[in-house]
Amino acid sequence: MALINVPGISTGNTVDCISRYYERMIGAGTPCRDIRPIMMFGPTGVGKSSAVYQVADRLTENLGKPVKVVDVRLTSCTITDLIGIPVASEDRETTVWLRPEIYADDGAGSYYIYFFDELDKASPAVQAAALQLILDRKAWTHSFPENSFVIAAANPARGTSKYETRMAPELMNRFRHFNVQPDYDSFKAWAIIENIHPYVLGFLSYDNSKLYAKSESDEIAFPTPRSWKSVSDLLYACEGLYEDMSELHNDIAGDIGTGIALEFEGWCAMYKYLPDTERIVRGEEPNLPGMSDVLHAVISSLTVYVARHTKDITVQELNNICKYAKGFPEDFQMLFFNDLKGMESIKMRLMKVPSYMDWLKAVQKMG
Repeated sequence: MALINVPGISTGNTVDCISRYYERMIGAGTPCRDIRPIMMFGPTGVGKSSAVYQVADRLTENLGKPVKVVDVRLTSCTITDLIGIPVASEDRETTVWLRPEIYADDGAGSYYIYFFDELDKASPAVQAAALQLILDRKAWTHSFPENSFVIAAANPARGTSKYETRMAPELMNRFRHFNVQPDYDSFKAWAIIENIHPYVLGFLSYDNSKLYAKSESDEIAFPTPRSWKSVSDLLYACEGLYEDMSELHNDIAGDIGTGIALEFEGWCAMYKYLPDTERIVRGEEPNLPGMSDVLHAVISSLTVYVARHTKDITVQELNNICKYAKGFPEDFQMLFFNDLKGMESIKMRLMKVPSYMDWLKAVQKMG
């Protein structure tokens, strides 16, 4: 099944659309059971699962109630995981169905997002039970909590852009559809919040075509947002243990493949030649690098530093950083200051930073 008439959008835009839809429907008084289920199509590792948790976090903040995600991996489920196990009633005249854990309700008025991953690849029996849950919010004698939303996800067939599903058109018409595609700007916004390692952020800023493999057909290890997150976790875990990134080659290649790993390791080797971030923060202003790849690395390093210190960084320190960044070429200035503007936690403090305000006024004058 080809994705026709469903435009590709980034993970970040998907989060925005879904969150806004839920908020508006709830604000209009629509019962949760009448809010349309959502289907997210998208390639492996693009961030569909992460998007669901981001939606939950945003709704928790905006609705003022906890929003909990119940993650149902359908390829690992049997039908009894969804409808329960039949047992004899107390009088042994009828059958009752033991209630599976997924129907748990904390009784505290929480909202729930039921996330049915890999719906298209589930067995026919499991898919049939899941579809009843998705469309009716109940299966057999069990029902979801009243305040429940439903999101499903599907991956393309291996090495293609096509989706394989046994769902009939009349069932597909019950969903709102999103075609989630890799997008560097969306990944970067998420990566800054999630404290992704500056080596990863810097490398992908320098060459964002490496965020996602163009084709998965012949490779078992390839770059995706998910695998770059794994590389980031590895680098933090091994920080200070190795002098040369090549010593981690097998581990990194296991996540993103040999070719990209070699490029990444070579790029990381130049980090030792970068200006000292702490000196920039203190206002000592070391020399500006001239090469574009090094500038990307400096921007990444400064961005991650600010993201890590949003709670305690001072206006003076921000001013020192912005003053240094104003020495970048114009396109790199725009790149860095846009990253800063995207950090909600420091927006108010930026309005008190002279160097930032000078840059902002200059940009506004230009048009």
